[in-house]
Amino acid sequence: MNVNNMIPQKENLGDVLKKFKEQQNNEENKNVINASIPNKEYNPNDFQNIMSKETDPDLMTSYEIVPLPSKGIFYKNGLSEVNVEYMTSKDEDLLTTPSLIENGSVLDLLLKRKIKTPNVNPEDLLPGDRNAIILFLRTSSYGTDYKVQVSDPRNGGVFEETVDLLKLKYKEPSEMPNEEGYFSVDLPMRKKNVVFKLLTSGQDTVIYKKSESLKEVYGSNFSEYNTLKLKSSIVSIDGKTDKFYIDKFVDAMPALDAFTIRKKILEVSPDVDMSYEFTAKDGHKFKGTLSVGIDFFFPSL
Repeated sequence: MNVNNMIPQKENLGDVLKKFKEQQNNEENKNVINASIPNKEYNPNDFQNIMSKETDPDLMTSYEIVPLPSKGIFYKNGLSEVNVEYMTSKDEDLLTTPSLIENGSVLDLLLKRKIKTPNVNPEDLLPGDRNAIILFLRTSSYGTDYKVQVSDPRNGGVFEETVDLLKLKYKEPSEMPNEEGYFSVDLPMRKKNVVFKLLTSGQDTVIYKKSESLKEVYGSNFSEYNTLKLKSSIVSIDGKTDKFYIDKFVDAMPALDAFTIRKKILEVSPDVDMSYEFTAKDGHKFKGTLSVGIDFFFPSL
C-alpha cells in the first residue's frame, strides 16, 4: 500500500469556492422542489371532473342569433342582429317576482340578462326589435303554441284559439328613412310638412311614466301619453325646430292631422307583424290583430 495516497491533498481557494457555490445551489434547488410538492396525493380523477364541468353541454347555457326587424338601418353601429341567451330556470324566478311585475320592469330586466351582444342596451333598441327578441325568448322557452280568447266580429261571441307563434313574420316598413334617420308626412288639415323620428324603447318608457305622473298630479281621468309621444317624435314642422312651437302646435293640432302622423309612424316602424288569421267554431276565417296578454310567458301547464 502506498502511504502517500492516504494523505489529504491541499485544494486551492478557487476550487473551494466553486464547491461551496455548488453546495448552496443544490440546497436551494432542493428547497424549491420540496416546496412545490403538494401535501395531498395527486388524483387524476379531480382533473377530469373539473374539465367535464367546464365542457359538459348540459351544464352550459347556449344562445341563438336573433335578426332584428330594423335590419340595422336605425343604429349608428349598424346593429342588425343580437346574440340572445336561452332562458333558464333562474329567469323564471325573475318573471314571477311580484314587485317587478307591478312596476313593469320585469321584461326590461329579462332582456338585459339575456342579450349577450356586447354594448347593447335594450333601452336603446326600437320597440319592434325589442318585440322580436321577446318573441324569440317565449317560443324558445315555452313553445310556439299560445292560447288566446278571440272575439268573433260577426256576433261578438268569444272563443278560444291556439295561435301558432311561428306564423308571425317581421313587418316590412313602407319606406326607408333619410340620411338622418328621419321620415316626413304632409298634414291634410294644416297643410304642413312634419318631419319625425322613431323613438327607442327607453324613450317610450320615459314618456309613459311621465304621462302617468301627470295624470296622478292633476287628478286626471285620462292619459296624455299619445300627445306626449307625438311631441317627442316630431323634429320639425315646415322647417321650424323650436321645441316650444312644436309643443303648442301639437296641442292645437286637428285630430285628423294627429291621426295622419300616428298612422305614418306605424307604417314605417319595423316590428313583428301581429296580424293573424283566426278561425271561428263554424269554420269562418277572419283577420285580426293578436294581442299579447300577461300570460304570454306563463302558458298553462
